[in-house]
Amino acid sequence: EPLEIRLTYRALEILTAIAAQPGLSNREVGQRAGVLSDSAIAKMLGRLARVGLIETTAQGQANGRANAWRLTPRGKEVERTIRRESAAGRR
Repeated sequence: EPLEIRLTYRALEILTAIAAQPGLSNREVGQRAGVLSDSAIAKMLGRLARVGLIETTAQGQANGRANAWRLTPRGKEVERTIRRESAAGRR
């Protein structure tokens, strides 16, 4: 099923970071993906969440705690496909 979002290099970096270590906060995801602006990472995480690729496991902002991001089943599928295609391209 087609995605409702264009997967940019940064979006792929975000998915990869979350796949490697579920439970990261906004700031931790941003650091690993190379997005240093808090507002920029918040926007990108919001977009990926709206299209169903990631979700937060903690109600961080409502309780004054950091978000804890993880891939959804669809996000895992997209991330695996990207990794597989990337590996095939390097051969």
